[in-house]
Formats: sequence, C-alpha cells, structure tokens
Amino acid sequence: MNNRKLFLLILCTMLLLAGSWLVRGQVAGMGLLDAVFGPAEPPAPDIMPPDQQIAFWSGRLRPNTQDYITLTNLGRAYLMQGRETGDAAAYTRAEEALHRALELNGRYEPARALLGSVLISNHQFGEALAAAEAALAGAPDSLQALAAAGDAHLELGDYAAAEQAYRRLLDAAPGGPVYSRMSRLSWLRGRPDEAIDWMRRAADEMVVLDLGGEELAWYRFQLGELYFNSGDVRRAAKWYREADEALPGYYLALAGRGKAAAARGDLDEAIADYEALVERLPQPGFLAFLGDLYALRGNTDAARMQYDTVALIHELDEGQGVLYNRHMALFFANHNTQVEKALVYAEGELAARQDIYAYDTLAWVLYRLGRLDKARAAADKALALGTQDAALYYHAGLIRAAQGDDKAAADYLSRALELNPHFDLIQAEVVRETLASLED
Repeated sequence: MNNRKLFLLILCTMLLLAGSWLVRGQVAGMGLLDAVFGPAEPPAPDIMPPDQQIAFWSGRLRPNTQDYITLTNLGRAYLMQGRETGDAAAYTRAEEALHRALELNGRYEPARALLGSVLISNHQFGEALAAAEAALAGAPDSLQALAAAGDAHLELGDYAAAEQAYRRLLDAAPGGPVYSRMSRLSWLRGRPDEAIDWMRRAADEMVVLDLGGEELAWYRFQLGELYFNSGDVRRAAKWYREADEALPGYYLALAGRGKAAAARGDLDEAIADYEALVERLPQPGFLAFLGDLYALRGNTDAARMQYDTVALIHELDEGQGVLYNRHMALFFANHNTQVEKALVYAEGELAARQDIYAYDTLAWVLYRLGRLDKARAAADKALALGTQDAALYYHAGLIRAAQGDDKAAADYLSRALELNPHFDLIQAEVVRETLASLED
C-alpha cells in the first residue's frame, strides 16, 4: 500500500469510527491518529480484523493496568467489531474499555472522543453529544469528536447543527465518511437523487484508492438501501450483491439481498436468506421480517414462532432495550397487538432521540390506539423535512383516512406506492386496499 493510500485509509478510519447511521470503520496504522489525538504507541499491526485487534490489545493489558492508551485502542477494536458483525455486546465492551481508560486519565481526549461514537452506537445520544462536546472543548480540531457531535445532533433531530458539523468535516477532511453523512442528510431533507450522488462518491473513492473490506461494503449497502427506498429494486439488488463482494458474509448485505428477493416475489430465496441471518443475529427487526415472509407464504405457525421470539428476546435482554425501542414499537403497531406496550416503546424512543422517525413511530402507535389528533400532530412532524419515505406517507395516509379526510388520505397513500410499492410487503397491501375503499 503506497503512502497516499495509507494516509487516506487512516483518515477514513478516524471518521468511520465516529458515528451512527452511515459510518463504519476498520483500524489501520496509527500515524495520523497520533498527529491528531496524541501518541498511542506501540501500534497494532496494520489493518487487522476486529477479533485480531481485540486479541492484540487485550494481550497488552495486565492486572491493575494503568495503560489507558491500550484500553482506548481496545475500545476502538470492540467498536469496529460491533459495526462489522452487528453484535450489540461489542458496543457494551467498547464502552466499558473507554470508561476504564478515562478513569485512569480523564483528560485523554482520544478516549473521550471515541466514547461519543460508542454511545451513539448504544443509542445514548444525549450522553454522546456531551462526550463529544467535552472532547472538542479540549481538542477543538478533533475530527472524530466533531463527527460524533454531528451524528448525535442528527439523531436528536437538530438537523441544522448536524449540517454545520458535517460542513466543517467536509472542509477539513473531504472523503467517504463525510460524503456518506451528507448523503444521510440529503435523504432526510427529501433529496434522494442528491443522497445517491453523495453515497456514490463515497463508494467510488474507496474503489479508486483500491480500498475494500467493511468500509466499501457499508457504502455499497447504503446505496442499495437508497435505491430500494426509492422503489428501484433492480439497482438495490445490484448494490447489495456488491456489498457482499466487498465483505463476503456481511450481515447487512444478506439482509438487503433477502429484502430485494422478497420484493421480486421470490419468497423462497428471501426466506432462505433471512433464516441464515437470524441464525447468526436474532435481532427483532430481522425476526419480524422473517415472520412476515412466513405469513405471506401461508405458514402461520412458523410466522407466529418468529413473532413470539421477537417479544421474548427483548424481554430477556432489557439491557439492550434502548437499541430496539423503535423496532419493538413498530412491530407491535404493524401487527396491531400489545399496542399499549408499543406506546411505552415509542415514548421511550422519542425521549432518547427526537428525529423524524421517532415522531413517525409515535404517530403510528397513537393511530392504533385511536388517538387520532395526537397521531396526526406527530405524523406532521415526521413529514416536516419532506423526506421521501413511503412508510411516512403510509402512516400519515391511514391517520387522515381514519379522520375522514379522504382526499388527503388518498394523496398520501398514492404517494407511498409511487415512492416504493415494496416498502413493506404486508403494509403495502393495506395501502392498496385502503385506496380501493376510498374510491368506492
């Protein structure tokens, strides 16, 4: 690897490890990290997989260690592992390592900046913002802390502050990690073509630099998501496949491929993909999707087993509950069951972050409870940015239909199908049925 590629890889690593929706990372050499964060010698060997990074840094620790630098690097490795595998426990271990590092040296800004990123991964957005701002107070030019602050603002629904942080990153360190953040912001603001352009720039840069692995897989997966959410299943499937080529076995690529197969009507392929996925990673969203696939296939017993497992896993793992509040609220609301419990999850989600999707989740649950005026108010907030997401329009449309506003309901529901007729295999059929009833 030539010096320029190594330099850019390290720069990408710093920012990739710093955020939430559109950032994933892989640890490389530490030269530039030293220049920005201070020395952290001796470095781990370049570009090791997460498990090897964890073994390397763990092997350097001794009982009653005072080595806060090694603990920081161990936290970074666990964060990388969580993002590559989807294992939430890795984020908890990362947070523990970083808290230990800061107990030993509370002024060590690399640990504080990295802690902000870990807290975002654990959906502790207010705490993440506080950690990032504390790191910036001590190191105003910390790119990692700036990225974490921007990501926390985004999740908390302060989109102007998020853009300000991202623009500063764009000026200081243009590249894939910042382009992907700009993509997310463009999508939320209702500019899907612009979002795709930003994400393509992120993926193309990795190819030009001959850099692959998890970073490239992440960008390609996000391109797949952007195309899928825009209703282009063919292009979405292409990018999901290419994500898997960049990182064979990548769990998000498998999820995307299964989703695209289902949208094409190939339920057998979709079921096979999601059965493999939940065997590796039984997260509520994946289990619920597999249950829906079984339901569409007519296998009600298998569907019920998946649905029951969703609730059971969440009850057994309350420590990770904040990670899945949104999934659980939507799951119960989509299936119109345990809706009072769904409200608890939705309100917990809104307390943790005030982004448009938290308001959408609350609106959908309130609709199921028949609290239509409050549901409409929350749905209006969810649509405030003009985000071109079919699910938002679907929820708003059913709320308007329940209020007797047939014209607005038809407009919203038609828009949902226009944006993405495959946004949800079961709920999309509800849209069609409701539109037919409004025309009668």
